[in-house]
Amino acid sequence: MLFQKEKDYGNTITKIGRKKNKKNETAKKKRKIKKERKCSLKNRILASSMVRRISNLFLNTSSEKVSFCALNKKASLALETALVLPMFLLGMVTMISFMDIYRIQTEHLQALCEKTKEAGMYAYVLDGKGLEEITLPDVYAYTPIGAFVPLPKVWMHNTVKVHAWTGADETAFSGETREPEEMVYVTETGTVYHKKAGCRYLKVSINQISGSSLTHARNDSGQKYSPCESCSRNQKPSGVVYVTSSGNRYHNLATCSGLKRTVKLVKESQLGGMHVCSSCG
Repeated sequence: MLFQKEKDYGNTITKIGRKKNKKNETAKKKRKIKKERKCSLKNRILASSMVRRISNLFLNTSSEKVSFCALNKKASLALETALVLPMFLLGMVTMISFMDIYRIQTEHLQALCEKTKEAGMYAYVLDGKGLEEITLPDVYAYTPIGAFVPLPKVWMHNTVKVHAWTGADETAFSGETREPEEMVYVTETGTVYHKKAGCRYLKVSINQISGSSLTHARNDSGQKYSPCESCSRNQKPSGVVYVTSSGNRYHNLATCSGLKRTVKLVKESQLGGMHVCSSCG
């Protein structure tokens, strides 16, 4: 009997242990199922958010229908930019090139007009023996700026034509003949006129000497040097003075107007009471 009771007691304990194990396994399964449900729910939420984002790209908000308008708009904008931007840059470079050509052309024409005008004035010296019209050409090369590829030079041609400054011929319709007047050379402050442009009095030869040796210096005519009325009046000779071989004045300043010769070409009838130069007359 005792053995039978112990056996029943052992079976009871075994059953209780089995029940506990079964409960533990059931609890584990429930926790596992609950965990799997949480993971599944989380994955569903992530998947739904991804689907929502993707659908926003393809869905039209106004009609709620699938559309490729958004992607097409972005692609068309990139394509338009790729086509329009080079054309815009090319247009800007072309405009800048035209402005640069206009600037250079204006500078060349202005310089050419001045040269042609000066040549027309010199025609007055010939007293009607030269050409009636003076034509000067100008040719220069222009290199385009800002070119994407090397471009050849563009050759520009300009021509300016002016009438020679010969004046009106008073005897053209009267039948009279007149001998051309002789042209002579004068200076602004001179008292004589010169028949030759190469006269030594017109071409000043400036020499630099010390002021201490001025008392022994002489010009080509053997004259002593006196102080210049313009730059050395009531002044002693400086350490260095400037003299000419044909003049009789010394100058303390190299920029003195007495050392310069402004030569003009005039008609002999316009001389007044001036005398001819002793050197070239």
